Amino acid sequence: MTRTLTALAALAVACLATAAEAQMRQPQGPALMVRAGNLFDSEAGRMVGPRDLLIRGELVVEVGQGLAVPDGAVVVDLSRCSVLPGLIDGHTHILMEQAQGQPLSQVAAIDAGIEGDALRALSGAKRGREYLDAGFTTIRDLGNSGRFLDLQLSRGFAEGRVPGPRLYGSGPGLAPAGGQMEPLPHDPHHLVGAEYRIVTGPDDARAAVREAVAAGAWVIKVYPEATPQRTRLSVAELEAVVDEARRHGVPVAAHATSDAAIREAVMAGVTSIEHGYEVSDETLRLMARKGVYLVPTDPSLEMAQEFSAGWTPRPPVAEIEGMLAGPRERFARAHRIGVPIAMGSDLYMPYGPGRGHGSRATLTAYVESGMTPAEALQTATWNAGRMIGDDRLGVLRPRSFADLIALPLDPTQHLDALKDVRLVMRGGRVEKLDLERVCGG
Repeated sequence: MTRTLTALAALAVACLATAAEAQMRQPQGPALMVRAGNLFDSEAGRMVGPRDLLIRGELVVEVGQGLAVPDGAVVVDLSRCSVLPGLIDGHTHILMEQAQGQPLSQVAAIDAGIEGDALRALSGAKRGREYLDAGFTTIRDLGNSGRFLDLQLSRGFAEGRVPGPRLYGSGPGLAPAGGQMEPLPHDPHHLVGAEYRIVTGPDDARAAVREAVAAGAWVIKVYPEATPQRTRLSVAELEAVVDEARRHGVPVAAHATSDAAIREAVMAGVTSIEHGYEVSDETLRLMARKGVYLVPTDPSLEMAQEFSAGWTPRPPVAEIEGMLAGPRERFARAHRIGVPIAMGSDLYMPYGPGRGHGSRATLTAYVESGMTPAEALQTATWNAGRMIGDDRLGVLRPRSFADLIALPLDPTQHLDALKDVRLVMRGGRVEKLDLERVCGG
């Protein structure tokens, strides 16, 4: 007999205490039928109206209208909700926090010598919960995570030991001498080696890629340049990284800020350029032709105001807008030229509202730079999933992950709707549910 839960209040009870909750959490358990009031088609970049989603285990089986409810299925009534694929942040540092003005070597010393892996992982787990609560069911974490601590945390999230998003980690970034540390003429505690895999030639670059893949990395993070260091990888080293990663079917994310470094990385065949602050139109056109993603880690006005709240004197809004003008202009050029853009927050400084809210605010920065809300949502769904290279991500269709969020309003009209995420589902499992209010309530 079909059990139908027609109110989210009833679903809340199921999630908390009943047999239905246990079924929802079984990888091969009974079906879920989600009745979505308005579904976001992330590939098309638009809302398509009411749709039903049949879910079994952690995957979507069927999407359509008026689908029959299988016997024994639980019906999740989101008919008054906008439903989107779970959001993706393509550039995070879940195991790192650096105060404004704090030297990176000091952060590394605290992480390695005072906090240690256990406390650092606990901090990362807390941030993972923040991403989930904000509707980000997947993150791509790019280094500054010790010796593969990100991949250990990823396993903890995947196995349900602690709640958190899907984590596609890189392990230590592959970098030139010094990593991203300020010059350290004396490094007796090997702080650089604790956070970066220093590359010493093309053959070593290939070995470093294999080490990361063997540890379980889903992406290779490489530093063609490593500001504030003046050291750079050679073109031969960069090409070796990309070629070896391609042999293993792993994408490459390149930290590159200067036009010369960006161009070398693009010519080498990387998957994405992280930051890309000083990029020429010529290089952007090359990226567009080659389909290389830009991940613009730009703050919104909201974020910039939060970051500058403690400055003395506190800058007026007009001054902050002036600081944001350069990144916005670069973003607009890339978008106009046709460079594929995927969302990444790169948030590692203390941020009062939490990491997930910072990711959401980054999407607002994209709208402030000229995208429509629907285009911005695509950067955190369809585009980010394609950049990561997992077709199950960032979309709701047969054989995709059953990762979804529900909210009362339509975020393609205004991204402020994302501030009120009422339900988060990851792999068919309810991770967040507003017990007091249903959509439209």
